[in-house]
Amino acid sequence: MTLVCPDCFGDSGLQRRIVGIRPDFPDDQCEFHPNKKGVPVSAVAKIVDEVFRNRFTFGRYDAMHDDFRGDDLSGTLFELTEADDDRVVNALADSLIEDDNYWPPDGEEPFYDYEHTYEVNDYGYEEHSNTWRWFRNGILHEQRFFNSDALKRLSEIFDGLHLIRNDANEPAVYELRPNGPESIFYRARVSNNPSSRAEILDDPASKLGPPPDQLRTAGRMNSSGIMTFYGAFDLQTCVAELRPAVGETIAAAQFTLNRPILVLDTTGFSGRPKSINIFATTHIKRMKLWKFMTKFMHEIAQPSLPNDEHLDYVPTQVVSEYLTHLHKFPGQSGGRSIDAIIYRSAQNGDGKNIAIFRDAGMVAEAKQDGFRWSHGVRGLKVVENSAQSLEVRGVIHEAIETYTPPLNSGADNEDDFPF
Repeated sequence: MTLVCPDCFGDSGLQRRIVGIRPDFPDDQCEFHPNKKGVPVSAVAKIVDEVFRNRFTFGRYDAMHDDFRGDDLSGTLFELTEADDDRVVNALADSLIEDDNYWPPDGEEPFYDYEHTYEVNDYGYEEHSNTWRWFRNGILHEQRFFNSDALKRLSEIFDGLHLIRNDANEPAVYELRPNGPESIFYRARVSNNPSSRAEILDDPASKLGPPPDQLRTAGRMNSSGIMTFYGAFDLQTCVAELRPAVGETIAAAQFTLNRPILVLDTTGFSGRPKSINIFATTHIKRMKLWKFMTKFMHEIAQPSLPNDEHLDYVPTQVVSEYLTHLHKFPGQSGGRSIDAIIYRSAQNGDGKNIAIFRDAGMVAEAKQDGFRWSHGVRGLKVVENSAQSLEVRGVIHEAIETYTPPLNSGADNEDDFPF
């Protein structure tokens, strides 16, 4: 068995992983650095294997050059591990080939082979996306309530969310504070009747805050009857989310934080993740979560047609309840759940919305009886003298060409479902 040591490789993350496992093996010398303790190359291969399979895939055929893209196994391992000796790479490659787990009777082919070429896998770290598809299907079409399988899948997906940071070192989960950045939210209602509008402007806390129990309709982040405060970070986005017609009148006001709230900001996933060594023990976990969150960020910002909302919103409603009631982020007293989710506007691509849940979404001055069951400090208050009326003078629509299958193409249409 070939023995290698951390100095056989140039990648600092792989070096640290080898140092971490070295105490588990006898005090034998490295074959390439005799003054260093070595470990079996098979142990290093197990570390490399998980990273390699997520990072690389088989090279695609390039017809223009009549060859396969990428590099061969040895070259790819040199680049990945920064090994200092051909013999180290060859020993590592042989170990990966020997331990490759595949079953030829089922038509499976080896992943590791000197004849293959490998290139970076653009679809790597997709495990959570697959888990999300199973979750959506189960919630929408199999079992919606008391679904332990759905709960397990959400736990797998969001584990470690508090560790995620973007390339500016900004966390995805953080606290918003009164009088701090992004502590002002806009909320509005269409109100074409002057007397009704006067009532709203006279008492914006009650009339523009979350409605009482019996009037709470389902939304992107809440089921029917569940209290949620939906706001926007600017007035233009707030108006756009109402989808008003030209000529309609709107009553609007500003709300600000009455206490700190913990938020999940999905808009941060539009950039790149904070750089972390590919061999770090948390790298694969974080990359899977980052890749999923980039897709989830777009999903919750997608516009839904009114007739489709009752189903389109179900997965994000379930996620919101999971994150606000069950998922605990590290902190005092056994952890803390989030109070709000920030997401891109579906109606104004440059704008941001926020959904605030439970007591954090209640308005301090509101008079509705529906708030009598509040168990904590209400999270919002109206900004004094911020209420105003607005008349919609114009609406901007942007259209792009979309594909429509020709008749009799076999695509699903109403004629396919006569019953």
